[in-house]
Amino acid sequence: MLELIKAEFQKSKRTTTNTFVVIAPLFTLFICALWSGGQAGAYNWWYTMFLPGMISIISSQVILREKSLSYKGILLYPINKAAVWLAKILYVSLLVICSNVIFMIGIEVVGIAFGTYIPLWANVLAIVILICTLAFTIPISLFLTVKFNMFVAVLFNIGMSIIGVVSFGSSSFFSSLPYATPSALMVPILRILPNGLPVPSDSELIHNEGIAMDSIINFIVFIILALLTTIWFKQKAVNQ
Repeated sequence: MLELIKAEFQKSKRTTTNTFVVIAPLFTLFICALWSGGQAGAYNWWYTMFLPGMISIISSQVILREKSLSYKGILLYPINKAAVWLAKILYVSLLVICSNVIFMIGIEVVGIAFGTYIPLWANVLAIVILICTLAFTIPISLFLTVKFNMFVAVLFNIGMSIIGVVSFGSSSFFSSLPYATPSALMVPILRILPNGLPVPSDSELIHNEGIAMDSIINFIVFIILALLTTIWFKQKAVNQ
């Protein structure tokens, strides 16, 4: 498995994938500094649009490299097809972690420059929660790119993420989906509402005891989707 993950890094050396992982968080921080959005504004842009979009794009790029060759680089060699798919999921996961760490460090720099609103512990916890709760979008993005294309994968993930944010505080069906979890958990951690306004100090929203459970549920969804798409891809490889 380690060799397969290393192979993914080798394949991306001359592509924009690794560069995009750095550019996405820095661009988010830049536009918020430009518009004086501060730490709160940066986080809202990050988990609402830029992070889901980045996950979709880098996942799609991983697949498009293989798709352009009709998957010959995978199917023509005697390697475990299930392991190849899992390696791609783990590779993208590592990139997502790296990008979030860059964003986390950048948030601290923004705090020094424009005044600290989010304490360090909340910044670290928020990043860990975002990684765990948005990991499920990786196998979804890979799957949608194989079945359709990058446009569908990006549009679906960003669209569902926005719907998840808009459904915050409602009793609609969408508020119960995994896409709604990241923004809902940012409220008690960062004390910021999805619309960017601070949470009132006497609000019940800051007393969310379900953070750990909701994060675990989303991560379980990630594991289930990773296994299901692995089975699907292995079957696809057999049929081709």
